[in-house]
Amino acid sequence: MSAAAPPFPDHDSESFDRFRSRLLLWVWDQVMRSPGLPVDCAEFGTWQSIPQSTVWSLVDRLGEQQLISAQGPRQYAPTVTLLPEGVAEARLLQARRADPVRRGRHATSAVLRWIYARSDRQPLRIEAFFDSAELFFLGEALSRAEVARALSYLADSRLITCTGPEFQGGVGSEVALTSLGTDAVLSESETGDIGEFVARQRQRPQQTHIEAETVNVAQGDFHQSIQTALSPAELSRLIRQLAPVLAPDDASRTALLNSADDLARPGGPDGEPDPDRQRGLMERVRRLLGDSPDTVGRQVALDAIGQALGRLLGG
Repeated sequence: MSAAAPPFPDHDSESFDRFRSRLLLWVWDQVMRSPGLPVDCAEFGTWQSIPQSTVWSLVDRLGEQQLISAQGPRQYAPTVTLLPEGVAEARLLQARRADPVRRGRHATSAVLRWIYARSDRQPLRIEAFFDSAELFFLGEALSRAEVARALSYLADSRLITCTGPEFQGGVGSEVALTSLGTDAVLSESETGDIGEFVARQRQRPQQTHIEAETVNVAQGDFHQSIQTALSPAELSRLIRQLAPVLAPDDASRTALLNSADDLARPGGPDGEPDPDRQRGLMERVRRLLGDSPDTVGRQVALDAIGQALGRLLGG
């Protein structure tokens, strides 16, 4: 564990117990072959950049749980010895720390929460994640490869977007949360973990049913009934309704909504829509949809634009 850990949180913080596990594992790492040896915790305080009083608070908690015994005056860093229960828990935590599945779950959740907490910053570079508290799993920093795998999984699941220069493994270094990613963060306590949320999304039915001139769309919680061969104004309303599905990030959604608004405005001097202008706007919307996730809503919008363009051309 060579990476420097972040500063210690307030005693009332939910992450206090994570530092308790971190201290127990650190002591275990010092005495793994001889658990009965005493360990001076001054180095732990230096590594964590926390005062001796905070180290003592952690030691007191571990002592109350009969995991360690502590000696020394309070004005100095404590000297501790692992008790049998502490040895057993340290071995369990060590196995968890080395479990690639647990590490992967932590990485996906930690990255997503980190992006959510900073979603107002654009662009957000993933390199900054390596200076955050979320990087650590039971006191050990995640590797770049583990973070890259988490980013790839979250992007493939449409919870984030990864653009810009490459970070690692073909994954972009500039990250942003999608609306679906926001749902995942806010519902994580209910679903259990990000993987369960993604699995639930993938199980939702996706279908398109076309009869005559009506297209009925069902995708998860999204239901929409539209008419094909729409007028430009009707097409504008459709694009606005589908925008949350078509454009998961704020920049794409804004561009799509601006184009939809332009499409609804008459462009000719006599107040009548200009066909060339409308055709150009529809082509612009179609280009914007080229980078959208491949969803039922995207296909419906592309079909509607195609039919509207055909009508403009006399088809």
